Amino acid sequence: MDRLEVEFYKLLVEEVREARKARRDIANLFITLNLGGAAGLGYLVSEKDFFPPLIAVLLAVALIVTALVWSASNGYYKQMLAAKYAVLYDVESKLGVDYIRREWALMKPKRAMRWFTLERAMPTLFIVCYAIFLLHLFSWADVEGAIDAARAALSDRFGG
Repeated sequence: MDRLEVEFYKLLVEEVREARKARRDIANLFITLNLGGAAGLGYLVSEKDFFPPLIAVLLAVALIVTALVWSASNGYYKQMLAAKYAVLYDVESKLGVDYIRREWALMKPKRAMRWFTLERAMPTLFIVCYAIFLLHLFSWADVEGAIDAARAALSDRFGG
């Protein structure tokens, strides 16, 4: 093995480690944002005398968007790590070693269970909870009334 190749291999392993750490850090940030937002929604609902429904709706929608961004971020990190591992495996094959590939093969979950990892499930669970919150917050009559009011306002504004 050439010393330069070994150093490059070590650099690649370190890059993978850093990318995985960044993914964990971003997941922690999104979990914190969502838990804080869920607590905020709970507080708004608990305030019976002063409950601004519009603020609750806007907060819930913002949290849904946050969870969607989280999910997209997961996809980005998955793609980035797959590329980093592919390069790492290529270098391993040139070096005649396969430490990382073997370790990953031993740890890899069954294909059907990959979707159910906490990393992938959490954004979806938060989105479902926010949707349930919104459905519980308003009756169908409230939604129809809001749609009718919006139609009337648009009709008055634009002459429809």
